[in-house]
Amino acid sequence: MNKTKIEWADYTWNPIVGCSPISAGCDNCYAAAVSRRFGLPWGAPVFLPERLSQPARVRKSSRVFVCSMSDLGHPQVEKGALEQVVEARCAAPQHTYMLLTKRPSLYCRSRFAVFNRVQNLWCGMTVENMASLWRWQSLDKCALGRTKFVSVEPMLEPVSLAGFARPDWVIAGPETGPRARPCKPEWIERLSRESLVFFDKRKQPLRREFPSGQLLW
Repeated sequence: MNKTKIEWADYTWNPIVGCSPISAGCDNCYAAAVSRRFGLPWGAPVFLPERLSQPARVRKSSRVFVCSMSDLGHPQVEKGALEQVVEARCAAPQHTYMLLTKRPSLYCRSRFAVFNRVQNLWCGMTVENMASLWRWQSLDKCALGRTKFVSVEPMLEPVSLAGFARPDWVIAGPETGPRARPCKPEWIERLSRESLVFFDKRKQPLRREFPSGQLLW
């Protein structure tokens, strides 16, 4: 695992790397750019079993962003590889594991029921516009995860959760980099007012509570 500058996680863990685009949010993918720069696999997921033991080596309870350089929901991720990733999580239950995907079948297909064995699992869905909010609807119908969250990054147009089930947590932010597409500040501010717990990628995180009193940080 690697220490990360991502504000809402302590580590990234990438036992699978590589992906392929699925929607407009992927057009300027940071993971694709990093992979090309360092000669890492891209275009399809590649399983790296030598990384499976990494979470167990970190004894301190941490927030672990799983597969920041891939998408576990990619159809080319084999069931056997996924099961080994789950086994590795079960072997290090001290951590909170945070998943993000653009492919709802990761959580909703019966073959992924192995996730039910993982404690401290946060299930997240990435959306970038109103047309992609169906992904969150799919996640909301699943029973997986202690916490369900939505990441609206990059935010490519105004996104409203009005009329949808409310996630436990929402992350939002503009696209970054030399080819960044525009995101108006008021889009993010409006979404923040709709959200139970909100993380604005442009600012420092707020110490806010879920209704149960559980602190986000």
